[in-house]
Amino acid sequence: MWKQKDFQPDRPRSGLLSKLYLTKRQRQSILKWTLYGLLLVALSVLQDVLLCRMRLFGATTELVPCGILMICLAEGMEHGSVFSLIASCAYLFSGSAAGYHSIVLLTFLSVYLTYFRQSYLRKGFGATMLCTALGVVAYQLAVFVFSVFLEQTRFSRIGIALTTGLLTLISAPILYPVIRGISTIGGEAWKE
Repeated sequence: MWKQKDFQPDRPRSGLLSKLYLTKRQRQSILKWTLYGLLLVALSVLQDVLLCRMRLFGATTELVPCGILMICLAEGMEHGSVFSLIASCAYLFSGSAAGYHSIVLLTFLSVYLTYFRQSYLRKGFGATMLCTALGVVAYQLAVFVFSVFLEQTRFSRIGIALTTGLLTLISAPILYPVIRGISTIGGEAWKE
């Protein structure tokens, strides 16, 4: 009789997380996207707190659009396009973006340049820097054209827009190893 009372099955647990089971790959994917988000938050804080006070010829850097472009290039079309849309919306609502057109510009440029890179270039440092340079300069020029159209600036300030793009490109080689390291968590995003 004492043996029957000795063994008792565990009571069923109830709660929100009791039936949640994540595989190792799912945990690594959550870690990767969380690190990407934290990287963009760190870039935004660095840009808005420290680097906005340092001006060269009236221009400063734009780290968050550069980070969004590079992450999309690292992740490929499937995941990078969704990420660039979400990140550009978060960038707009952070108050640092130039306007609502930044969502369309960043998403379009990152998806188009990722498609171009996947179709015609090999995955590597040179291809990423080339596409990032094209994207950052095109983004700065498009923001400048929208600002001129909305009468927020004068056309004579185009040199400041180009200098901002060039200053941003200085930080791209520093961001590349960080983004490349994060992209390898959980395996390669896509194979060429």
